Amino acid sequence: MNSEERSELFIQQIQNVLLHDWDPLNIRKDAAMQDEYDAYIADILDILEDEHATAAEIADCLQEIEHEFLGLAKNTPRAEKAAAKIWQHFEDFLA
Repeated sequence: MNSEERSELFIQQIQNVLLHDWDPLNIRKDAAMQDEYDAYIADILDILEDEHATAAEIADCLQEIEHEFLGLAKNTPRAEKAAAKIWQHFEDFLA
């Protein structure tokens, strides 16, 4: 797999985690809404560009999105679970 394909796969993995593990709007079953969280992928990638990034920073970002952009209460366990999965995909991407 070349680097472009690896990058595409990583983006798809983030998209999948946001839709199936994080999903604060509970839209995973609505086919018309499958791209609802795609705009937040860039925020996660921005965090991962920092060589000192952590899964906790991703979780904080997801909670901030829940609260500031979606108007929901922050859900720490949900955000931490999704961040851990994204972090694992990131480690696999780097390997």
